[in-house]
Amino acid sequence: MGQRRIFSREFKLEAVKLARDRGVSVAQAARDLDIHENLLRKWSRQQAADPKSAFPGHGQMKPERQEIERLRREAEGGARHPKKSRGLLREGVDVKFGFVAKHRGIWPVRWMCGALGVSHGGFYACLGRPPSDRSVYDAMLEREIRSSFLTSDRFYGARRVSRKIYRTRDDA
Repeated sequence: MGQRRIFSREFKLEAVKLARDRGVSVAQAARDLDIHENLLRKWSRQQAADPKSAFPGHGQMKPERQEIERLRREAEGGARHPKKSRGLLREGVDVKFGFVAKHRGIWPVRWMCGALGVSHGGFYACLGRPPSDRSVYDAMLEREIRSSFLTSDRFYGARRVSRKIYRTRDDA
């Protein structure tokens, strides 16, 4: 695969001018310049939209766009979260929603939900939702396990605790 070519602002302006003023098709002008015709069309649209500040330079933004980015970063609290940071937060959605609920007086809910990779609509829906049957069952089972373990003076292991719990369930 070849190396990506970088074009100067002057080249882009001359290419657009050549395609526009020469009276040939964009496809023919692109072949003459050894560039793809879609690239030349893109440059033509950019130049027509903003002739003064079209093609600001390699990796540079227009001044208006720079100001918008600065204001956006300021509104977010100045913090940027790398995309991979969400992979480190391997907890379930309930834990993330719990964190948001606990800290929503400190930070904006939308900002925290974006940082944790959950939807803010889901967070607000979770606030009024009753616990699921599975979570109620899990909490009850956890209480039984803890009770069995404590009544054995913390002596029973996982096998004995599970045998005792399932034996008492079968008897009931």
